Amino acid sequence: MTTAQKAALAWLRKHNGDGCFDVNGVLLAAGELAPVMRSTWNELEQQGFVEFYKPTGRGRGRCRLTARGAA
Repeated sequence: MTTAQKAALAWLRKHNGDGCFDVNGVLLAAGELAPVMRSTWNELEQQGFVEFYKPTGRGRGRCRLTARGAA
């Protein structure tokens, strides 16, 4: 895991572990924009640390920590 990926996970843990993507692909959690590139979230999703989901099936989507990412 890269330093950027570790920092992204730490940021998301500190911001309630769940957020939504804005129109530019930046994660918004606990009222703050993440200082993290979308490609970092994509890689963390592929590794199983976060998951992307759309509760209503529409919109830009959300991101939350998995059990692996919360550990």
